[in-house]
Amino acid sequence: MELEDLSGGDRILFNDRATPLEVEEVEEDAVIVAGPKGGEYEIYENDGTLLVCKKGNRRYSSYCEDLRKVGVWKREGDEWRHSMTGARVWLEEDENSFWSVRSDIFEPDNPMYGFSDKEFAVEEAKSIVDSNPSGER
Repeated sequence: MELEDLSGGDRILFNDRATPLEVEEVEEDAVIVAGPKGGEYEIYENDGTLLVCKKGNRRYSSYCEDLRKVGVWKREGDEWRHSMTGARVWLEEDENSFWSVRSDIFEPDNPMYGFSDKEFAVEEAKSIVDSNPSGER
């Protein structure tokens, strides 16, 4: 992926990062991204190689490999849908008022008879969503 393909608000991953970063600014020669805990990083190109560093500190850069957009999970009611892949995770209630987590591509860890409390099912669904930011297995 090229830096020119990124725009403000995009969510990205690179290297071995598991939590997406959000593109804050696209500058002439760099992209500024924000981490989930407020850290700011600069991704830039030098002689055809992508590098990443803390914002404004290019002296201590490292390679930026496998840069990719990952999209975002959006929740509507009892369903989460991924903006790029269309993957879905949703909750279902059975006739005995037990809840199950379902997905079209993931394998949720449901108890044998389902969750007795909807909040436990929501926690399982959020766990799936949080551990799969790219919406893929």
